[in-house]
Amino acid sequence: MREVEGAEAARTEAKVVKQQMQHFKEEYRLRFDKLKETLERFRKGQTSHGLNPVLASEFGKTANSETVQQQEGLIRKLTADLQKEKEESKRKDAALKKYESFYLEVKARSAQKQRQREAQQRQARAGVGTPPMK
Repeated sequence: MREVEGAEAARTEAKVVKQQMQHFKEEYRLRFDKLKETLERFRKGQTSHGLNPVLASEFGKTANSETVQQQEGLIRKLTADLQKEKEESKRKDAALKKYESFYLEVKARSAQKQRQREAQQRQARAGVGTPPMK
């Protein structure tokens, strides 16, 4: 009997959760549609009235085509320079990684040799300190 009551309670709880999820989905869809509509109206208003923020700015009002062309040329040059620097940086990073791995390998070999020397010294000391057997 308890199992039946537990199952019934679980079914009711699942039904309530399902209804809440449906309500949430509907509310979310409505809010999303409203936001989408508002953004679409804003976009249409900006383009239809010619309210381009760049052209409406002080720069857009005072800049002539020669100045704009000079600045665009400068931007292209700086972009190319940046790309070259990025490639150079990648090359340097690769070389640095090689050196780091080499250093770690040398360091590991050195530590291994040091451990071997210490083990040999311990063996030598242990052999020297024991009396001969009769």
